[in-house]
Amino acid sequence: MSEKEKQIIRSLKKSVSALPEEKREFLRGYAEGVAAMAEKKAEKKAEEPRSEIE
Repeated sequence: MSEKEKQIIRSLKKSVSALPEEKREFLRGYAEGVAAMAEKKAEKKAEEPRSEIE
């Protein structure tokens, strides 16, 4: 994990602790959705046949 990613996580940690519980759940759901879509996109890309350039 890069230093930039660690800084983002620290910032989110501070911000989330200040939120009411329902907003925390919203953010968690959003993050899980983004992760699921990224995983699905990666799987789809891995399944695509690779064309060879001659």
